[in-house]
Amino acid sequence: MTETPIRPDFLLIGAQKAGTTWLWDMLGQHPGTSLPREKEIHYYGGSELYGRGPEWYGAQFAGVDAGLMTGEASTSYLFDRVPYWYNEGREIAYDPGLPTLPELIYRDLPDARIVVVLRDPVRRAVSAYNHWMRQGNLPPLAGLEKTAREHPKLRIVEYGHYHRHLAAWKAVYPDDQMLVLIYEKDFAGGATTGLGKVYEFLELDTTFKPELPTRRVHSSWTWTRCVVNYHSGPLSRYLAHGRVGAFLDRHPLLEKLAVRRSDIDFLRGIYQPSHAELEALTGCDLSSWDYGAGLHGR
Repeated sequence: MTETPIRPDFLLIGAQKAGTTWLWDMLGQHPGTSLPREKEIHYYGGSELYGRGPEWYGAQFAGVDAGLMTGEASTSYLFDRVPYWYNEGREIAYDPGLPTLPELIYRDLPDARIVVVLRDPVRRAVSAYNHWMRQGNLPPLAGLEKTAREHPKLRIVEYGHYHRHLAAWKAVYPDDQMLVLIYEKDFAGGATTGLGKVYEFLELDTTFKPELPTRRVHSSWTWTRCVVNYHSGPLSRYLAHGRVGAFLDRHPLLEKLAVRRSDIDFLRGIYQPSHAELEALTGCDLSSWDYGAGLHGR
C-alpha cells in the first residue's frame, strides 16, 4: 500500500528580502515542527517546477515527521500568476494554462495556513537589487531603475506589488488562514514579537524560546565590494570573495553610487499610491514604512 505523501501544513510565502530565512530558522528550532531540508522548494512558483508533479513535491518532505507541524518557505509564492521559471528573454512570461497562483495552491492545500511578512517595498527592492548585483552578472553602475526596467524577469519591482498579489490570495484563502506581519515592527532591530504571533498562529507552544543568531543570517556586501566583484572578472574569487572583500566592506568608498535619488523616486512612485489600499486590505499599520526616504541616494 502506497503511503500518502506528507503535504505542508503552512506556507511562508514572502516577501523576498523580508527576514523569511531568519523566521524559517526560528521555526526549525521549535520542538513542535519537522521541516524539510530545503527551505525554498518553489513548486508552485513556476510552471516548469509545478510540471514535475505532486510525487516530486511530496518527495521534498521525505523524512519529515508526520506527527509534527511542517511547511515550506518559498518567496516566489507572493505573486498573483504562475510564470515560466526558465523562459527565454528578459520579460516575465506567464503560463495561461494554469489558474492564479493562490488558486493553484488552494486546489492542492485548502487547509494550509499562510504566513506573509511584508517589508517597506522600496527598501525591499533596494535589497533585492543589491542581491542581484552581488551575483556579478549585471553592471552595477547601470542603476536600479535601468536594471529593473531592462530585466523585469528578476522581479526587482514585481515582488513589491503587495496589494495586487495579496488581493489574489485573499480572494481564495479566508482571513483566519492568513497571517500578515510587518518586518519593521515585528522583526527588525532584534524584535521578536512577530515570532510569537507565528507560533500562536500555527498553534505551536508560544513559551518556547529559540536560540537567536549572534550575527545576521545573510551577510550583506557593501556596494564597493559589489562593484569590484563585477569589474575584477575572473579575479573576483580572490578579490571580492576573499580578504580583500572584507577589507572593502570596512572601507566602502563607493557607497554613494549604490542607489540614486532618481531610483528611490522611481520606486516610491510605483509603491506609495497603494499605501492606503494595502493598509485596508491587510488591516496592518504601515506607518513604519518611509518608502526609502531615509536612504541616501545621490
